[in-house]
Amino acid sequence: MKRTSPQRPNRTRNVKPIADPSIVSVQNYYGWRPIQVTPRDRSITCFTKPGLAWTDELDPAAMLLAAQMQIAPDALVMAFNCGDGPVGIAAAILAHSGRVILVDANVVAVEAHRRAVEANELQNVTVVAGSGRRGLHDHPPADVVLVRLPKSKPLALRLIWDAFNCLREGGLFYLAGANGEGIKTYLRHVEELFGACAVPAYRKGCRVGMAIKGATPAPLPAAFQAPYLAHDYFLGIEMLLLGSTYQICSIPGVFSWDRLDRGTQLLIENMQIAPTDRVLDLGCGVGIVGIVAAHMAHWGVVHMVDGDVNAVEAAQESVRANQLHNCSVQLSDCAQAVRQDLHNSADKFDVIVTNPPFHQGKATQSAMALQFVADAAALLKSNGRFYLVANRFLNYEEPIQQQLGKVETVYEDKQFKVLLGTLAST
Repeated sequence: MKRTSPQRPNRTRNVKPIADPSIVSVQNYYGWRPIQVTPRDRSITCFTKPGLAWTDELDPAAMLLAAQMQIAPDALVMAFNCGDGPVGIAAAILAHSGRVILVDANVVAVEAHRRAVEANELQNVTVVAGSGRRGLHDHPPADVVLVRLPKSKPLALRLIWDAFNCLREGGLFYLAGANGEGIKTYLRHVEELFGACAVPAYRKGCRVGMAIKGATPAPLPAAFQAPYLAHDYFLGIEMLLLGSTYQICSIPGVFSWDRLDRGTQLLIENMQIAPTDRVLDLGCGVGIVGIVAAHMAHWGVVHMVDGDVNAVEAAQESVRANQLHNCSVQLSDCAQAVRQDLHNSADKFDVIVTNPPFHQGKATQSAMALQFVADAAALLKSNGRFYLVANRFLNYEEPIQQQLGKVETVYEDKQFKVLLGTLAST
């Protein structure tokens, strides 16, 4: 499969660095908090917790979309990358005699919607853990498709393409996002594909675009000829690490989806894994760390978890491509699924490895990384080892020391460091 050129993530506006993430409490990371929002004339109940893109404040782009979208009472509505609630729940109330399908790749957002559907006593909603139309089968063409713009450029184009293909002729498409996320550029792509695109609302640096589906343009605009728009597409990447070659299969929406990032490489080069170790890879992404670990622990077991459907599918495909039989992948909010499946001390791990998510200035991402530390303390065997790679300026030493009992730096350069925490004997 052909390599594509690396895609640079969109920059976040109004960023402030987190000098010390240990100030973020993780005591109730897995706890949910109800919030009341009124995007239209009716107050609705949504739910929030760390792990969502917007935790302590409402997403202004999603609220603008929820307030502006026009949906008939009997409409079939699909919402992709629907976030934490207001758009999907407002759509279900408007289409009270129709049907609404809410799709999100983030396991936390999926659970947020399930809780909101129950709290608002809605009977016309289906919530799906997926990415766009991937995983949707045998659905008639939709009357309306709603998309909250994601950060990944390839994923954004794929969701727009999915929306076009899911709509009936004459159906409505809405795309919402912030100016700082590149919404103007993507609205131009919508115009190329749909033939026209109106902007019915903009506020607080956010815009909502609306288009009506007509005939498929011929030829297709260049942006929609990319091979990764197909849902059976995996980008094949060959990686040489520690003297062995690995085949990685990746898809849009996964961190560093088209290349090996430097932090992950440093983690692999510095982790020590014995042939019989039980290993957990927290936030596995495309799966390269867990796959190398499975090669090293060839008489042991490796379990990988990630909270994103795209990452889990990519990691599963990568496991198959490397013909590994001691390696499994699971969708999980941090290590919640693993902790729920933990039956006795024999199920605990000798080694836990992680390259935790970090977006500068996002407290929710720091809370997730700190929960990784807390999960490691709960899931490691006595004297078990915890390897974490992070930006050099982030202070993870203090929480690792507090949770595990011992921490040391096994690698450090101008940008990254690899920390080793050891769980104290009990």
